[in-house]
Amino acid sequence: MIEIGSVKVFTIEEIAKKFGVSIATIRRYLKAQKLSGQKVGTRWHISEHAIDEFFLKGYIKPAKGKKARAKK
Repeated sequence: MIEIGSVKVFTIEEIAKKFGVSIATIRRYLKAQKLSGQKVGTRWHISEHAIDEFFLKGYIKPAKGKKARAKK
């Protein structure tokens, strides 16, 4: 994760690991425009705001039986 000003930005790999999905899954969400991000060179960068929007739209839901973690 990097911060640009006050914006937190994540890579595909970081998001996949954080949510327990494959890198290919995150790429599919980006391609389908379900998740927004910016491609810089060969790497994607996804803002924390884009991740929040993705969840608000209901594209993915927390796994059953797992408690959601509070943000630090």
